[in-house]
Amino acid sequence: MPTTQAFRRIFGDNFFYILYFQEQGPADAELAADPATTLRRLFATPAAGDEAAALRMLAPGPEGFLARIPDPGGLPEWISRRDFDVYVQEFTRTGFTGPLNWYRCFDRNWELTAAPPAATVDIPALFIGGAADATLAYTPRDRAREVVTGEYREVLIDGAGHWLTEEHPDEISRILVDFLVV
Repeated sequence: MPTTQAFRRIFGDNFFYILYFQEQGPADAELAADPATTLRRLFATPAAGDEAAALRMLAPGPEGFLARIPDPGGLPEWISRRDFDVYVQEFTRTGFTGPLNWYRCFDRNWELTAAPPAATVDIPALFIGGAADATLAYTPRDRAREVVTGEYREVLIDGAGHWLTEEHPDEISRILVDFLVV
């Protein structure tokens, strides 16, 4: 079953951002209207286990994506104002359609991988995630253990959320180097 079809079954009439991102136009305009606010809210995405945040994100209704994420009023400690300004400048220049198109390819990716040329992955594989990343609630990591017959490592970084490479760049680099050198 294509990914978006499965999500429609799971979430029904509830809001789900991946489904909201499917139609070209509304999300593109919403996110591009004020890139600084968009990024500030995205970078403050609530941690796993925040039930109130989960209910806000899933509530049916006409609200778009950003209205469901409270404005934190500032930046998280893991990003400097200078680095944040680079993100704002680039998304002001390019908009958000490119990143949104990644979500719009879910069904196409499902089609391309529905019958993979090999049933298993026999080379080493690594998954790195943030233990506080709310998206882990619906990320099927067990599937990796089913198909990776080579070495499989999973590392969850305590205190890290969704923006893993920005939040813990040194730790990510160390984990990658350890994985690649072994």
